Amino acid sequence: MKEKQIFSVKSIFQSLDNWKPEYYKFIIMFGILFTILQISDLTTTHQALKNSEIKELNPLYNQAWFVPFKLTMVFLIMAVMYRIPAPNRRFAKRAMTGIIFMYVFINMNNLYFAMK
Repeated sequence: MKEKQIFSVKSIFQSLDNWKPEYYKFIIMFGILFTILQISDLTTTHQALKNSEIKELNPLYNQAWFVPFKLTMVFLIMAVMYRIPAPNRRFAKRAMTGIIFMYVFINMNNLYFAMK
């Protein structure tokens, strides 16, 4: 007979605490920051789209499937970064930092159009 594996929130947090390498903690922090930036991007764009004069924003923002797709991308990027071999992790950290900066500038651009 196979034993059932029981996962609880406590066991998940204990396993996260046992992760000694800083790279995994960096991936988790990246995921948190990237999710916040994605949600703020969606919110500001939604507000900006209420103004019909704005033509510069992405037309996909009006699609119903775009929000779940955009939030799913956070987990896909995290999964890819997790599987990068150890010698290339410095490059992966720089790529994740670049993605964060890119989304900060995207959010600033969307805020500019929203406040017009």
